[in-house]
Amino acid sequence: MSASALVQVRIDPALKERASAVLENMGLTVSDAVRILLTRVANEGALPFDFAVDPATHDAWFRAKVREALEDPRPGIEADEVEAHFAKRRAAAVSKALEPAEEGEGSRAPRGARPRLAHVRKGKT
Repeated sequence: MSASALVQVRIDPALKERASAVLENMGLTVSDAVRILLTRVANEGALPFDFAVDPATHDAWFRAKVREALEDPRPGIEADEVEAHFAKRRAAAVSKALEPAEEGEGSRAPRGARPRLAHVRKGKT
């Protein structure tokens, strides 16, 4: 893994415990959840739509995204081509997940992530 930035936040200990328990049931850590949130904020330029308090704001955002997609000048992509693209990505992700962890990285994998992939064989999607 490349260099990492440290993010610290102060929260109520009981809240942390409750959230940790919920996330653990999903096979995630608090760090995983924060990483997911920050990735979505960076990629989408806003908080994920689930956080939108005002339904009208969400509706306007959604309509703008649909309009943007409909007006996209790029040529369409055939369904078979899309399926092939994502089959390759899935295969690469599964292959990477099945690789042994590098020295010192074993504790970074989300809890439960490897057992869920244990039934997948390399080369199969």
